[in-house]
Amino acid sequence: MDRLKVAVLGAGSMARRHLDVLRALSDVNVVGVSSRGAEKLNKLAEDYNLEAKFRNNDDMLKAVKPDAAVVAVSVANVHDVTMTCIKHHISTLIEKPPGLTVAESEDLLKASKEAKALYMVGLNRRFYSVIQNAKKLVEDSGRLVSMVIHAPEDIDAIRAMNFHPKEVLDHWVAANGMHCIDLLRFLGGDVASVQALSSAWNDSSRNSYGALVRFQNGAIGHYVSNWTAPGRWYATLYGLDMRVDLMPLEEGNVVRRDGSTVPVPKDDVDLKFKAGFYGQDKYFVEHVRTNTPIKLPASNLEDAVKTMKLVEAIANSQMN
Repeated sequence: MDRLKVAVLGAGSMARRHLDVLRALSDVNVVGVSSRGAEKLNKLAEDYNLEAKFRNNDDMLKAVKPDAAVVAVSVANVHDVTMTCIKHHISTLIEKPPGLTVAESEDLLKASKEAKALYMVGLNRRFYSVIQNAKKLVEDSGRLVSMVIHAPEDIDAIRAMNFHPKEVLDHWVAANGMHCIDLLRFLGGDVASVQALSSAWNDSSRNSYGALVRFQNGAIGHYVSNWTAPGRWYATLYGLDMRVDLMPLEEGNVVRRDGSTVPVPKDDVDLKFKAGFYGQDKYFVEHVRTNTPIKLPASNLEDAVKTMKLVEAIANSQMN
């Protein structure tokens, strides 16, 4: 069987994470990489022994004619670069968020409907083996009753890096917070209603968020994100007669009503590669090869728009 030809757009750290996995998949051939930054591009091509390197995305897609592409560019450029792939009708794995706003995400969804290709949004935490196993354990208890997701961000430290442009910082709930907000939907399902509040403490911008989400299946989700102090993301899932503590999200313990505690199983692949990336990229490659729809546990553009609507409901919530 011929190997799937995959091109990678971007030369930063996320591109490297994807390349680590793609090179490990026996049915994939990385046929090209592109980036506007010559220094990063040359270093990436050297490190991964890639001969076909391009400074222009359109030129690369025309030249190498890939079967699929991975968009791993900076957050501010994801929408525009993805649109280039859509115009070439190339199946694409898109690093989140697909756009900094619902409008940008819907723009991609509309354009993708005219392309005979598959489009998947890279929300790798859906593919953490610990999170998938925790989800099943809670469902096996009878049902998910509720969950609490804590998503702290040290926004002062992030600003001090001087890495992200103001446009991205102004949409940080979408740019980075989307990961944890998407977990609400992945674990709880479609949303029936949202009640959200936000505050600005010693800052001109919002830096504290809280949301209460009712899912269509009746479960309740609590989202807490404070940006005024450091901390790691963690979550607690409540089932019937048990709970699962994910502290941090990459590790978990099941606590039963009788007091017993056992770890949530973790796949070795999440130790070898950045957690979630192997399962995510393998899923994408397999579905492109077989031309089968992108469905759960993955997120297609239509599903990602639903998450973006929840993101904006929280990001633009009533302030005190």
